Amino acid sequence: MFSAEIVTLPGHAGTVRSTRKADRSDVTMPGRVGDLGARSLCRISDLSTPGARLKTFQPLVPHSVIMLRLPSQPPRRARIVWADDFTAGCAFERPIDQALLDALVAIYGFTPALPEIGMFRLP
Repeated sequence: MFSAEIVTLPGHAGTVRSTRKADRSDVTMPGRVGDLGARSLCRISDLSTPGARLKTFQPLVPHSVIMLRLPSQPPRRARIVWADDFTAGCAFERPIDQALLDALVAIYGFTPALPEIGMFRLP
């Protein structure tokens, strides 16, 4: 139950610029979110060194603390900053390293689809 979201933003492809402390990178990455014993799959839809946006199958509560597992990484503590139904933003207790962010974006980075060649004639 995931939907597509299309947003046109100025800036570099794949990087969202705003008044945030760090640039966010668009990704489509699997993850796991949990707390005291309960675990659930989630989809990480953008990622930065200080935090991430999560799409979950269960609602998360703002200001709660969760354990978030990024692919091939041990669980890390994160605080839910905001939540809206099954989407939430979290801040990592300890920011991830830039090298890890770069590696994950290289694997899971979102690249917009280009039209098929046969569909359009370019001048």
